Amino acid sequence: MGSKNPLSLSPAGQLLYASGSAAFTMLERMILLYMPFYYLPPAELNLPNLVSDRTFWGLFTVLGAALVVGRIFDGLADPLIASLSDNNRSRLGRRKLFLILGALPLALSALLVFHPPDLEGISLLNGLWLGLLMAAFYLAFTSYVNPFLALLPELGHNNSLRINLSTMIAFFGLVGMILVAILFPLLAGSFQDAGMEVRAAYRQAVMIFAAFSVILLYLPTLSFKESIHCLPAQAPQVGTWLSLRQTFAIRPFRIFLGGEMFLQFAMNLVTLGLIYYAVVLFQRDERFMTVLAGLTIGGALLFFPLVNLLARKKGKKKVILGGVFCLAISGLAIFLLSFNITGIYFYISLAMFVAAGFPLAVLTILINPTIADMARADFRKTGQRREAMFFGARAIPLKLTIALAGVVFSYLLSAFGRDIGGPLGIQLSALVVAAAAVGSFLLFRLYPEKQVLASLGDEEKIAP
Repeated sequence: MGSKNPLSLSPAGQLLYASGSAAFTMLERMILLYMPFYYLPPAELNLPNLVSDRTFWGLFTVLGAALVVGRIFDGLADPLIASLSDNNRSRLGRRKLFLILGALPLALSALLVFHPPDLEGISLLNGLWLGLLMAAFYLAFTSYVNPFLALLPELGHNNSLRINLSTMIAFFGLVGMILVAILFPLLAGSFQDAGMEVRAAYRQAVMIFAAFSVILLYLPTLSFKESIHCLPAQAPQVGTWLSLRQTFAIRPFRIFLGGEMFLQFAMNLVTLGLIYYAVVLFQRDERFMTVLAGLTIGGALLFFPLVNLLARKKGKKKVILGGVFCLAISGLAIFLLSFNITGIYFYISLAMFVAAGFPLAVLTILINPTIADMARADFRKTGQRREAMFFGARAIPLKLTIALAGVVFSYLLSAFGRDIGGPLGIQLSALVVAAAAVGSFLLFRLYPEKQVLASLGDEEKIAP
């Protein structure tokens, strides 16, 4: 399957391919933003909890355990899906078959997360349901997203094209975030204004978003033909565990993964805390989250052209370092300001959310093409086509890190408070974001970008 000299995607094909990012970002962010709020609402809303907020073994809550279960299934499935995709020889293509089969289960499992069996109060059955559906969601998420991202090094035939494709993916991802963070609460709020109970309004909004996402998930399958746009995948095929070991044996990959783990930990804390920042720190209703999200996402969109330009001119590593440094400063500032968000400090706090748009732009644009660089460099060295495994091998450590963010966030809420009368848990989450960003900065500094790009031979290189 494939041609010796693959064709580049047309501009329209690039847009169609990248548009899938809006759908899976929308579904995941919908869960991360609203699932904790749905199951454990702030006391001010006078809604019953659906799962216990007690801490077990000094750290875990039911909510945190459900996030861990989902991420464990996700992490274990990712290398397997990656290997199956790398070794797949379907006439539809190595990647397209997975996109077609994974789209519907991904949307359906996201919908069912918000339909627990007992809506009257705390229930063990609700906790079991949440854990099961989180596992199902992330299994479907992996089955779609890993092959989708594996197409980036295959369709991106040089450094500039990979950065541009990733910028488009990031743009559509931010569109998904905008829809979830801004339009979703407005939609749910309109249902409440019409007389619908809060949780019923959220379920109705989830149903509409899940239906829309199905359409978006199938659009990328119309954008490319692997037989003409990708290099052929040739024997020998590599088994899952051997491919996994070979990937982790690459030192630049291990270093970069360490930096990404800290960065993802920090960014997921921000996502989990956003609605609590609005209600508890800024003392507005939950719809104020749309302002905070809009400032951050708007800031990211403003930074998109700059990140794209600097990455091609100066190299991705320098821009990534600038992004995580900015995140550390923003997190520390929000923590300090959170003790008195009034007067001029209110506007300074809002400015910090705009500044957080820069690391968001860096994360969404530059992480994946850097992984793609390493995948293509490995192909140049070994002749093996293992693009999906470079994205899949990150799964277990990276997604356990993201799950740990859920555990830490749930612990902070339970141990230190999540209400206006006791906000320390929410405040401390911003300080933890800053600390994680510092760890990310220190590891990304060690990544040997010039060495990796030099191994790509006649492909575009970064400017000296």
